[in-house]
Amino acid sequence: MKKGIDVSYHNGIIDWKKVANAGYKFAIIRAGYGTNTIDNKFVDNIVGADTAGLDIGIYWFIYARNVQEAIENADMCHKAIKLYKDIIKMKVWADYEYDSDSYATRTGFK
Repeated sequence: MKKGIDVSYHNGIIDWKKVANAGYKFAIIRAGYGTNTIDNKFVDNIVGADTAGLDIGIYWFIYARNVQEAIENADMCHKAIKLYKDIIKMKVWADYEYDSDSYATRTGFK
């Protein structure tokens, strides 16, 4: 079994060399969320993880109340990651959780 982590700006500044030296083999990196927000640490994280030799996967946190908004979320994810497609060796995931629906409905988030 390979050891990996998932990260976003919530994790602050990551010492990717230290992560690799600790035996982690992959990182699943949040690219962003909703229809217009790229994670503040996305570029630092994807470049750092790649430089440290980790395999990279991506997730996009979904805030959608309907199919059209889900498509808009996916389109934004594609725009955010397209420059890095050659170093994304793992999958790209849509992270849809209870909070996705609850927050989007409660706030009218788009």
